[in-house]
Amino acid sequence: MNTQYDVKEWAARTTRGRQVYNHNYRMLGTELKGWKLLKVVTMQEGSDITEKAYLWQSKTDPEHEMIRVDITERHSWKQAQESLHGHLMESMRPDIPAGTKHLAQLGDVVFAGRSAEADVPAAVTFTRGNVLVSVSSAGEKHVDVSDAAALIDSALSESPAPKEVEKGNVRVLTPKSVTAEAKKASVLIDNLQKTSLREKWVKIIVPDGELGRKGDTLTYTPAAGGKKEVGTFVIGD
Repeated sequence: MNTQYDVKEWAARTTRGRQVYNHNYRMLGTELKGWKLLKVVTMQEGSDITEKAYLWQSKTDPEHEMIRVDITERHSWKQAQESLHGHLMESMRPDIPAGTKHLAQLGDVVFAGRSAEADVPAAVTFTRGNVLVSVSSAGEKHVDVSDAAALIDSALSESPAPKEVEKGNVRVLTPKSVTAEAKKASVLIDNLQKTSLREKWVKIIVPDGELGRKGDTLTYTPAAGGKKEVGTFVIGD
């Protein structure tokens, strides 16, 4: 088997992905400047997977430039990487290269395909935590999708800006810190499907260790004991 598609190797180098979790991430149409969101289609929805496709049209060249974004949400970073592996193995291209240079900084694991015609990254696929993202040029003219991929990765992995909290665009949930025992799981959210969260985009960020989900319960297992700062954000509330 091609070693660059080795899920065990991906897991061994995944750090940030263990410490971020996104529940119900969605694109609303304002994320990609210079692009118009045309359509959102739910491709798959099951007990532990939701996949949506977003089709974007260029505002400067709408007849020739389009981008497709596929977002697959799983229950864990391991499942997201398994979905990435399946995506790569099903591709008509046998050896999609790993992202290099600035693209290598995206996600926990990233692969990128260049367009021969335009010599630009026309397809970027990566995982960040429990989410698999695929961004690809979908129009007649091949376009560079690396900026769009980087923007989505930032949305998934970084804490919201304080000004967004001040504006009321983000709600911060409590507790903001927990005192945890090393390598012992503690509950952060007892039910992700509760009415107040079911349809919301919730992002959780911890400083170390690993986030995990069992059923609808989200837990945190720190690498070391002590007081830990926890960011739990409801975005676009």
